[in-house]
Amino acid sequence: MSSQIPKLTPKGPSGITRQYLLFYNAANFFGWTVLTIRTVRHLINQSVTSRSLIFDIPGIFADTYSPLLQVTQSLALLEILHSLIGIVRAPVVTTTMQVASRIFVVWGVLYPFQSSLIGSGSSFFGFGLGKGGDGLAELAYLGCLLAWGVTEVIRYGFFTMQVNGGVETVPGWWQWLRYNMFYILYPIGISSEVTLSYKALTAAKEFHPIYWWFIVAVLAVYVPGSYVMYTHMIKQRRRTAAKEVKKTQ
Repeated sequence: MSSQIPKLTPKGPSGITRQYLLFYNAANFFGWTVLTIRTVRHLINQSVTSRSLIFDIPGIFADTYSPLLQVTQSLALLEILHSLIGIVRAPVVTTTMQVASRIFVVWGVLYPFQSSLIGSGSSFFGFGLGKGGDGLAELAYLGCLLAWGVTEVIRYGFFTMQVNGGVETVPGWWQWLRYNMFYILYPIGISSEVTLSYKALTAAKEFHPIYWWFIVAVLAVYVPGSYVMYTHMIKQRRRTAAKEVKKTQ
């Protein structure tokens, strides 16, 4: 859950900047909503049909990864540019860390090694019944979809409303979700990203030893990086809570 916040004047952004940010956030909100709905629909339909915990995660992968997840997640690269040129209030370092970790998983792990990670059959709650894949990796992909999807629907929905009418137009319950759900979604998302990366090591070593070391280096960065991102969101939550207290005084 990144901390990118539109750079607002008291009346909000104006002119072409405001229109651009509104379009950008609305487009991302739409993309992540479609992804999340597709994922949940698969889970519900499969559970009702089979009346068991047999989920066709390879089928979910086929319906979500290419090109929907690839395009939707890649749009986040623009957030680094937004931070660099100053049209949003977001630290470049934390924004880059958040975006880079997901881009790495989508393009550096899933794209080259999807055949060894995601099977071609059904999986019993993600463990081991997929044909040709890795059950734990399949479960991790599902974890990424759900954690990323819910996070970004909340975040981009928040920013769309904020840019369009100011933060005061965002419902209180939506603001609560924006600054509290990361306590649950961060551990799910981070652990899923790490699991997928770890499970890709065998295929990466066969591909090239240097790439194996590259993934190992990325996994090492996850430890301090996760701490930085998690504490950053806690600080954001505290600042927001302090502002709300001042409004009521």
